[in-house]
Amino acid sequence: MAEFGNAVRDIVFSYWQIMVESSVFILFGFLVAGFLKGMIPSDFIQRHLGGKSKSGVFKAALFGVPIPL
Repeated sequence: MAEFGNAVRDIVFSYWQIMVESSVFILFGFLVAGFLKGMIPSDFIQRHLGGKSKSGVFKAALFGVPIPL
């Protein structure tokens, strides 16, 4: 039974460490997203990234690539 308790404790501790390490990047992403939302007009984004054209899909994919990085 003690092994189960240790495993749960290790999982919770690992989860907490991942959240602490990634929090800086998540907050930075929110900051950049807020800045872009405030500075770039919505019609500009809709015109370039909206619709079902191949160029719009390509641009959206191109801008979306760095998000996980």
